[in-house]
Amino acid sequence: MNYKRKVVFMGLLLGALLAGCSQNVNSSSNTPATENSANNEGEGMTEAEPFSYTAEQKNEISEAAKKAGLDKVYIPTVELGVDDFLDRVEAKDNQVRIVFFRGSITQSREELKPTNEIASTKKVVLSKNVSGEWIAQENKVPYLYFEKEGLYFSMSSAKTFFQADYERAAASLEPLEGTM
Repeated sequence: MNYKRKVVFMGLLLGALLAGCSQNVNSSSNTPATENSANNEGEGMTEAEPFSYTAEQKNEISEAAKKAGLDKVYIPTVELGVDDFLDRVEAKDNQVRIVFFRGSITQSREELKPTNEIASTKKVVLSKNVSGEWIAQENKVPYLYFEKEGLYFSMSSAKTFFQADYERAAASLEPLEGTM
């Protein structure tokens, strides 16, 4: 009898283990969970994490805007994705490019649309007053393009990402105050 108990116990334990391992991470739908990709439009951070900048980072962004000839520069107040951070700031050709771990935001008074062939576009509403579009070029990760108060913005990444996170960050853009 002791042998039968062990076999039953092992069978129950194995069954519970298999049931736990086979649960779908994305239980809200019947589709299997997928890797973080640019096509995961509605997924991403459940709550937008606030972004904070040091005085040195704000000054660096402000100086880059002056070099690029921009009177105003915008910064996101929420992260582009989980555990995001500011990497560097670049200024060239009347543009400011703020590079984060999760992607970059380029802003300019001149249009930033690609000159190469566009494979597809998809319009999105970012906020009450701002609409944008996801632009996909052949064999490249799509990027978010929009205009706000006379400036053109391009948000992109070399890595795959959740579009919802980028849209949330784009909607959070506010002018950098006090250093211009």
